[in-house]
Amino acid sequence: MDSKIVLNVAKEDGRSRLKESYHNAPYKLTHYGAANLTDHLEMIIMSASPGIMDTDHLHIDVHVKEEAQLKLFTQSFNKLHPMKTGASQHTDVQVATGGILHYIPHPVTPFKDSIFKATNHIHLAEDAVLMWGDIISVGRIYMKEAFEFDRLHTQTKIFRSGKLAFIDNQLLQPKKQPIQKMLFFEGYTHQATFIFSALFAQELKNELDEILTVEYNDISYGFTQASSDVVILRALGSDGELLYDFLQMLGQLCWDFTMHKLSESKEVEVIEKEVTEPVPVVAESTVVEAAAAEAVVTKKKSTASPRKKSVSKSKTEEGLKYA
Repeated sequence: MDSKIVLNVAKEDGRSRLKESYHNAPYKLTHYGAANLTDHLEMIIMSASPGIMDTDHLHIDVHVKEEAQLKLFTQSFNKLHPMKTGASQHTDVQVATGGILHYIPHPVTPFKDSIFKATNHIHLAEDAVLMWGDIISVGRIYMKEAFEFDRLHTQTKIFRSGKLAFIDNQLLQPKKQPIQKMLFFEGYTHQATFIFSALFAQELKNELDEILTVEYNDISYGFTQASSDVVILRALGSDGELLYDFLQMLGQLCWDFTMHKLSESKEVEVIEKEVTEPVPVVAESTVVEAAAAEAVVTKKKSTASPRKKSVSKSKTEEGLKYA
């Protein structure tokens, strides 16, 4: 089955609003909570299907317009059923100038003999911000289907200002690769990836160096700066929900940091505007005219005083004359 999801977000009256949406069976796109509860928009992708079947194809198109902010959620784990041909999912993302996108879906669970390919093409404007997550499970562990899937291929490309800034390419084939050993899953059952992309990625990396110093018993993780505007984190664990909550925590941390940076930039803009704003010419002429008028009044006062003294003196002399 071919399915499609379209989501366009724009900023109006200081809030991010849903401008266009489309979905067909078995998917549904709706608001996540109250529509006007926050200045940013929150949407959730829901599905009436038990999972992705053989030959299914899903296309997701997300457009975050200028200065709009979107948090996109999913309903539940993405289950990949047994396949012979394979299924695919392609996501196209456009984030315009000043836009922000936060998308951390639930883990992907590949059943035995499943074949799946997911491609993500993300196009960011010069100052756009991205928070992106991805979690892969090794299969239905309690059904004894760990590492029993056939092929799982995920590829994420991030473009900034039209140029390729980052690519993450993972191809997992348990029947051909030792993915349970070193440099793969290393005994864990879930792998998580978190990507943050912004012009101030270096500043976030410095913050993470101080914040992420705690060692978790159930999670092993590491992070690095992949490029000047990309920070990537990898985590391994044995609980999909735990890793999902971990990425959500990181996503919220990055969201708050982004809001802080935006408020800082607005304050700087206001200060620069006040410093560089020229003094109106009208005000200058008014000051000059007021100063000139004050000088004229002072001159009149200084010239009027001797006359009064002269008149007073003549009257005195006249009185003495007739005395």
